[in-house]
This record gives sequence, structure tokens and C-alpha cells, in this order.
Amino acid sequence: MSAIRDMYEMRKGNYDSILQSEEYQKSLDEVIKCDDEMRKALKKNPKLLALYQKATSALDTLCVVGADDHYIEGFKFGVLMGLDIAGMR
Repeated sequence: MSAIRDMYEMRKGNYDSILQSEEYQKSLDEVIKCDDEMRKALKKNPKLLALYQKATSALDTLCVVGADDHYIEGFKFGVLMGLDIAGMR
């Protein structure tokens, strides 16, 4: 099989094929715990809850966009490395 076919057929290079580290999972668990506690506390203040929801939504978007940007840059760099190895650059 080729790497291109693996990526095309979603066997490699997609989110589901990446195993998350134990450190990642611990951090995710902590974020979920803190988020739940924060939302419960903020239910008493709808304005602050709305502000918190807006901030966490923006942070989620920031993380996704940042990951996309790094993935694209890494892919471009990988292609350049391949060209160097092949003596085509």
C-alpha cells in the first residue's frame, strides 16, 4: 500500500487514527471536570455563563485552526524533505 492511498482511504492521517497520549487524556479529563464545575457555578449568573460559553467556543475554534495550520505546514515541510532526499531540490 502507498501512503497516499492510506490517506485517501482514511486509514492514516486522520484524527481517529491518532492515538492520544496518557498526558493528553489526563489534561482532557481535567478540562472536562473544570468546565463542568464552572458551568454549574455560572448558572446563577446568565451573563457570565454566556461570556464563558463564548470564550470556550472561541478557544475550541482556536485549537482547531491552530492544529490545521500546523498539520498543513508539517505536510509542506515533509514534501520538501522528500524532495531533498530524492535530490530534486
